[in-house]
Amino acid sequence: MTKYKILFIIYLVSVVSSSVANITGIDVQTFHRVPFIGIRWIDVAILIIMGGFIHSLTVSRSLVKNNGLIVGLCFIYLAFEFFQLVFSWGVIDAQTQISLFFATLCVFIIIDSSMFTMEPDDMLTFLKDGAIWGSCVLIVSNFYLFYSFLTGNVIYQDLDVRISLDVAGTKETVTTAVLTPFVYGFAMYFSQTEIKPWQKAVFITAIISVFLSLVTSFHRGTLFEIGVITIYVIVSSKKAQQAFGKLLGLAFLMGIFYLLFGGILRSKGYDPLEKIIETTKFAADVNNPDWDKGRSGPQGYAIKAWQQHPWTGVGYDALYNYGLPDDYSTAHNGVITSLFHRGIIGTTILILILVVLYSFVIRLWLYVRKAKGEMN
Repeated sequence: MTKYKILFIIYLVSVVSSSVANITGIDVQTFHRVPFIGIRWIDVAILIIMGGFIHSLTVSRSLVKNNGLIVGLCFIYLAFEFFQLVFSWGVIDAQTQISLFFATLCVFIIIDSSMFTMEPDDMLTFLKDGAIWGSCVLIVSNFYLFYSFLTGNVIYQDLDVRISLDVAGTKETVTTAVLTPFVYGFAMYFSQTEIKPWQKAVFITAIISVFLSLVTSFHRGTLFEIGVITIYVIVSSKKAQQAFGKLLGLAFLMGIFYLLFGGILRSKGYDPLEKIIETTKFAADVNNPDWDKGRSGPQGYAIKAWQQHPWTGVGYDALYNYGLPDDYSTAHNGVITSLFHRGIIGTTILILILVVLYSFVIRLWLYVRKAKGEMN
C-alpha cells in the first residue's frame, strides 16, 4: 500500500499547490517538480508503480498465468503507445508529448492495484486516511476559491450559459473532479461511524465546502455525482428511520451552510438555492443549443483529423495543428480523443483493458455478496 499512499499524497500536494502558490506568490512548479532535476513528482510515482508492476511479473509466474489476458493487453498497449510517441515526436513541444505519454501510463496504476491481494482492514484504513487528508485539501481549495469569489479576485467564464470561476493569477490548477466525489462519499460514510470528534468535524467541514463549490463553480458533472452519492447514502439505509435520520442530518448541514453563507452569496447576486436549481435545469435541458457549451466544435475537428488516420490516429499531436482555435484545448470526449490520438487499433486495445478491469470489479462484487450471504 505504500506506493499508493505516496501517489495519493503527491496528487493532494498537486491539488493544494495552486491555492498555496497564489497565497504565497511561490511558483507552483516548485511543488510539482523534483528539485534540480525538473521531473514532475507525479511522473516519478507513475514510473515507480509501473516498474514495480513489471518487476513483479518477471518474478512471479503464477501472477502472469492467472492474469494472462490483462498482462498481454498491457504490454501490447505499452508498445503501441511507445511507437506512437516515437513516430509523432516533434509535431508539438516535447514536454507536452512526454506529459501526455505519462498520462496514458496511469492505466497501469489501475491494472497493478487490481492484480494484487490487499487485506480488507488495510484497504479500509487507506480509504479512511485518504478521505481525511483529501478533506483537508478540498477544504483549502474550495474555501480559497470562495475567498477569491468574495474579494472579486476571479475570472468569469461562460457568461449567460454557465458561470465558472477561476482565481485570477492562478498559475496551474489540478482538477478536483475526482477528489470531490471521493471525499464527499467517504465523508458521508465515515461521519456516521464511530470516529474521533476532530475527524467528524473535518468531514462535516469538507461536505460544507463541497456545497460551496457547487454554488460558486456550477459544475454540472460534480453536481450530478454529488446528487447520485446523496441518493445512494439515503436509500441504502437498512431501515426507514435511518433513511429519515440521514435526510434530516443532510438538511441540517445544508441549513447551516445557507445560514453561514447564504447572505454573503446573495449580496454578490448568487442565491445558493437558485443557482443550484438553475444548474440542474440547464444540465437536464439537452435540447438547449448551448447545452454542450461549444464542445461539438472541437469534437468535429478531432473526428475530421481522425478520419485522415483512422487505424492508428495522429499520435501525440494536438488539435491546434488541425485548425482548432486557441480557445479550446481538447475534444471533451474520451472516445473521440482516444480515436484522435491512437485510432481504431489503440482505442480497441484500451477498451479491451477496461472491459477486463470491469470484469474484475464484477467478480469482486459477486464474491462480497456471496461472503455476506454465508455470514448471514
